[in-house]
Amino acid sequence: MNLLLCDLAERALADSQLHGTVKMAYLDPPYNTGRKFNQYSDSSPLKDWLAMLERTLTGVRDTLTEDGSIFVHLDDQYIHRVRCIMDDVFGDRNYVGTMIWEKKNRGSFLHAHLADVTDHILIYAKDKSKMAPLVHSSTEVGKRIPIHNKGNKPSVLEFPAGCMTFNFPDQTIAAGPMNTPTIVSDLLDDLIVENGTNKNSFRMTGPFRYGQEAINKMAETPGAFICPRQMLRPSYLSQESKGKVLTNLQSFRVNGSPTNEDARAESEAIFGTEMGSAFDTPKPEALLERLIAAATEPGDTVLDCFAGSGTTLAVAQKLGRNWIGVELNAETIADYIAPRIDGILSGTDPLPLSGYTSSRAGYAIEISAAEVAA
Repeated sequence: MNLLLCDLAERALADSQLHGTVKMAYLDPPYNTGRKFNQYSDSSPLKDWLAMLERTLTGVRDTLTEDGSIFVHLDDQYIHRVRCIMDDVFGDRNYVGTMIWEKKNRGSFLHAHLADVTDHILIYAKDKSKMAPLVHSSTEVGKRIPIHNKGNKPSVLEFPAGCMTFNFPDQTIAAGPMNTPTIVSDLLDDLIVENGTNKNSFRMTGPFRYGQEAINKMAETPGAFICPRQMLRPSYLSQESKGKVLTNLQSFRVNGSPTNEDARAESEAIFGTEMGSAFDTPKPEALLERLIAAATEPGDTVLDCFAGSGTTLAVAQKLGRNWIGVELNAETIADYIAPRIDGILSGTDPLPLSGYTSSRAGYAIEISAAEVAA
């Protein structure tokens, strides 16, 4: 059973029953921009805001499993201060990295001196020595991976006999230049192609993706390499599905990362387009999908203690993860989070994620005594 708590984050996380249960925490806290949104006010004295974050981060640390991790999403205004706090709370040795998210397709030019198009996500581990790599997607079996890689330092590789297949007639290719406009490479030995494979071992120079030890290991599988043309540009045929580690740049230009424009469109699809119906500051589901899929496995628990419109919780539900959400505002829960999760459970969600089996587990809402009294 998933859990939705209407409470102050730091107070909710003090519950010892939550300690050691969370594999991943994602926090999209108020940025303290001084603005007022329809759903919340984003203005506090800086000292109070930082103290609140420190108390909350300490509570999150206690909820994490020993191999768990935390992602804190912020703009660039106070990220340096928050990183210092996280160094204190989690230990600087457990700093994993800072992800840059390109949040806009174009700058809004609201700032007089510099257009702001990125956010930052600070990533820390409870214990980095126990944290698994952040692997999001996998290469397909049989995927062609070029051996040459423009920009790498030139070296010499030897390809053992029988390790490569060729998509051109049998022949002998004389040693000599194998240059293209972008890559300089030389065949150092005459190459005998017989019965569609290399009868002899041969050497090449060039900027290569792999070293000799890796090539020798790959070549243990006959036909592990393929070369389609006489201008030799061999590729490795992936023999197994292998995970891709997330990069610290999430950009629509580089790897198709979604933007705030996508998030607003999603919010309107879920909650409607009438004035004030969509959430003011949502994050896109596909961004949370990348992070949650990389940091957890099905059945793990995801925590969001600034739940807002429920994006993190919705994506966790769709990915077959358990979740714990904390949101201070009861109206936000009633207007956004509960309807959003209910839509997933009833099959009316307009934003299904392909390739995943959504959890059918329900959720319980708990309102703290302090909030009831208020």
